[in-house]
Amino acid sequence: MDRVFDQELNELKEKVARLMTLVGQTFNLTAELLKRQDLSLGAAIAELEQKSDELETDLQKRASVLMARHQPVARDLRLLLVSMNVAHELERIADQCLNISQRLEESRAWLPVAWPPEIEEMVSRTGDMLSSANRAYLEHNEELASQTIGQDIFLDDLKSTITNRYFDSINKRATDPARAVLFILVSRHLEKIGDLAKNIAEESYYLIRGEFIKHLRLTDIYH
Repeated sequence: MDRVFDQELNELKEKVARLMTLVGQTFNLTAELLKRQDLSLGAAIAELEQKSDELETDLQKRASVLMARHQPVARDLRLLLVSMNVAHELERIADQCLNISQRLEESRAWLPVAWPPEIEEMVSRTGDMLSSANRAYLEHNEELASQTIGQDIFLDDLKSTITNRYFDSINKRATDPARAVLFILVSRHLEKIGDLAKNIAEESYYLIRGEFIKHLRLTDIYH
């Protein structure tokens, strides 16, 4: 029975890895959409988001069955719960990618636009956070989890910079309101992806250390 459970647990981890690959492809395509502003990419993003949703649903069901059937001990139970939470965060990242695609579709009349440098930096930082958060889970890497969590503050600052600048420009009538709103919304979606990547890193830290990182100080993380 233990051997069967271990095999099923490994299959579940493989499903999480496949979901990470799908969501990574979705984000990369979204980054390409922002760069090229080619709205035809939206269909592929929507298709990947749908596949991610289906895989996440299947993963949640399988994890629930494993818990009910085998009543795992603490360490294995932690892996099951973390895997379920990570899958949920990944699916939400795919949702945010779809939201960005929809924002550009709604703004097709004003495209192409020159993105503020902060948004370009957010795309780069968000991609790095997602990659390192996924690796932290897959490689059981505490250092990567900690580093990913620490990166989130930079995205918060970048989003705040864009929001404050373009709300101010709208009030002063210095920028086309529709374009300014597009910048603000895209920055919010990117910041949210960063939040979700941070959540994955926090789950990975809990998986490795058995401690909730929200209850720790930064000095505990960066030891």
